[in-house]
Amino acid sequence: MTPGQARAALLGFLLVTVGVAANALLLQPGSLPAGRAVAERASTRPATDKAAAKLGEPNAATSGRRGAFLPSPEEQALRIARFAPDLAKIDPAPAGPDDTSDAETIRAIQRELKLRGYGPVATDGSMGLTTRAAIMAFEHDYGMALRAEANERLLKRILLGAADAPVADGGRVASARAEQIIRSVQQWLVALGYQPGRPDGRLGEDTVKAIRDFEMDKGLVPRGRISAELVTRLGDAVAPKSSSR
Repeated sequence: MTPGQARAALLGFLLVTVGVAANALLLQPGSLPAGRAVAERASTRPATDKAAAKLGEPNAATSGRRGAFLPSPEEQALRIARFAPDLAKIDPAPAGPDDTSDAETIRAIQRELKLRGYGPVATDGSMGLTTRAAIMAFEHDYGMALRAEANERLLKRILLGAADAPVADGGRVASARAEQIIRSVQQWLVALGYQPGRPDGRLGEDTVKAIRDFEMDKGLVPRGRISAELVTRLGDAVAPKSSSR
């Protein structure tokens, strides 16, 4: 080998050595430029955040901060309260001609209903909610149309009892008073978590079932009708909820 060839071979060897060393350094972990690594991490984050948002889950930017995708318990409560019925509300029975009945007739009806076990009825000669509900319970039991009205005809029927033949349209809601009391009971049942159906003032299957469910929960005989005991227990059950608001 001539001296020129020897120098060329040595120079080639040195170039190969330098190339191998440079490649080894460039392939070391973490050798990417900082700017390039940051850019690559940033390019993958939007896709991850977008997927999390689509699933309705908090991502890394919103972890620990409720309300980004899911409402907080307070927000849920406000949404429910916005559409929930007024827990303290019960529509009053409208006034009418039967309220002009003399106090003695009303008192006699109250006394007879109380003696026959139709609930906590005050014998004060005044047509309150419990008195109307007790009348409706009697009307239901004896196949009469539901009126929730006090008059001489009703007193006679109470005194005669089963001796008087049942009316053919028994259970039919036949007055605005009875309809409004049923609607109020439906509103209370909804407020307490039962499902009486739409508050339409009618004793449909859903309302009867909801009344029976409530009566069973309170240890009462499940009759599924309006009564003085029912409205009293409903009022007692709703009162704590309304006072805590």
